[in-house]
Amino acid sequence: MSATEQPFSIYQFFSQLKLHHFSMVAQGLISQDILSLIALSLKRRPDNQVLARRLFALVVELSQNIFHYSAIKEFSVKDQCEIGVGIVAIGESDTHYLVASGNVANAENASYIARQCDYINTLDSEELKQYYREQRRQPVREGSVGGSIGLIEIARKSGNPIHYEIIPMEDGNVFLIFVAKVRKSVSYDD
Repeated sequence: MSATEQPFSIYQFFSQLKLHHFSMVAQGLISQDILSLIALSLKRRPDNQVLARRLFALVVELSQNIFHYSAIKEFSVKDQCEIGVGIVAIGESDTHYLVASGNVANAENASYIARQCDYINTLDSEELKQYYREQRRQPVREGSVGGSIGLIEIARKSGNPIHYEIIPMEDGNVFLIFVAKVRKSVSYDD
């Protein structure tokens, strides 16, 4: 370690997670195995099972974004394919659960995603349903795997606008962050 590098402190990391109320964080290859562990953890929570299913659906959608669009991929021997590298976290505030993700992305892809999020965030629930149906019928955009269906699902499942941030990186890529908020009071009717 050079004199200018700060040593990593697992305690400081733990303290930051606790301070910001993050109860679950997965970083690295976002594989089916990681999703299975997150699902198991959410099923064991004592709160609303409808809420747990909704949180897991958001984790899946955000993980799919990492899987397909991360600029950093690693080969998974188990899955026999390259898998996107990123981070997924679940946290909470007094009134909401937060499902967040982040990954390095191609700047052009991130720009397209930002435009899609901005548009989706202008739609009410009925307009989201209609847009979802329209997008299902559209041919998939070149280089895309889902025609923004996942972004629409994030907005529909969370019941809130999609929060995103794009942080430029020195190599020309960006770090793409999504945060989906879900009210803690989600009921069977929502």
